[in-house]
Amino acid sequence: MKLKVAHILVLALIILSVLSCSEYNEILKSGDNERKREYSLKMYEEKQYIKSATLLEDIIPYYKLTPHGENLYFTYCMANYYLGDYYLSGYYFKRFIKQYPSSKHCEEAQFLSAICAVQNSPNYKLDQTETLNALDELQIFIDIYPESNRIDTCNQIMDRLRGKLELKQFESSMLYYKTENYKAAVVAFEGTLESYPESVYKEEILYHIVKSSYLLAINSIESKKRERLEATLKSYRTFVAAFPESKWRTEVDNIKSKTDKELEIMTENSQQ
Repeated sequence: MKLKVAHILVLALIILSVLSCSEYNEILKSGDNERKREYSLKMYEEKQYIKSATLLEDIIPYYKLTPHGENLYFTYCMANYYLGDYYLSGYYFKRFIKQYPSSKHCEEAQFLSAICAVQNSPNYKLDQTETLNALDELQIFIDIYPESNRIDTCNQIMDRLRGKLELKQFESSMLYYKTENYKAAVVAFEGTLESYPESVYKEEILYHIVKSSYLLAINSIESKKRERLEATLKSYRTFVAAFPESKWRTEVDNIKSKTDKELEIMTENSQQ
């Protein structure tokens, strides 16, 4: 009996779907803009965003200068947003703000335009142009609506995006180290700290600066060796001052001892 009821329900859903599609196609092909408007809003409420957006795209030009124009355009923006087309919906949110600058939806449109940019931000390993754009968009929203209840959300998202940029810069620095390009590694690590002085990777960065400086020094030509060994000692002091209890303390102490010994040998040789 339960199986029979289930079959009836499935059949009913199929019939309703067919009828709905038939009604949609009929309305889409008709020249009745008012019918299209009503049905597009009905489809939006039922989360049939493709159908809603298709109908809205067809009729928006006719309603642009009417009382319905603002609501239809914003609904069209939202339909594209819910469809996950963030490039297109971001573009339309911006156009909506330009066309209806006094709309009650402007704050939401500005915010969602920024969120579209956030959604377009890729994995940290990829080019981060879109991430920088997202940060700009969020800052624009904050500047325009400083009293908005969405400010905290914006700041949280911006922190996450900056964390992504920070990780990318750190990983890029690590790549120089792993490929034994120690001179570039030191420059890159120092650049990361300059950009992110309170980086979550600060301890690891300072540790790798000590190691990179030492490995660069001992593989240098004689004319540059002393200067680079002294730079190693400087980086060692910076590391120890910042993280005296670091898990890498024993290792960097060992590097310091070897650096001191190298400098002593160089001093003795220069005196002979």
